Amino acid sequence: MNVATLEGKELDYWMYKHACEVLENNGTKEEFESGYADGRFHFCEDKALLPDLLETYTINLQRLAGEWLASTSGHSYYADSPLVAANRLVIALRFGSNVEE
Repeated sequence: MNVATLEGKELDYWMYKHACEVLENNGTKEEFESGYADGRFHFCEDKALLPDLLETYTINLQRLAGEWLASTSGHSYYADSPLVAANRLVIALRFGSNVEE
């Protein structure tokens, strides 16, 4: 699946996988599903996450023609919100531009 099309729960799942790797945690799909149902792991809605992503990954944000562009040198992703654009960029930096479905 193309990272540029990830949104909602699918994008949250890949951010969960990334967070588990950063924390050296062996997170499972079952843990994600359970936590997601309980209101956790909603990365695309957690606006407090955005400044950390911008700083950690040196992400630049721009509003262009009604969309948000998140970019670093060599990579960029668009979305309707700055947080989704930044999440897509982080996933692509870690897992590549295509991920498993």
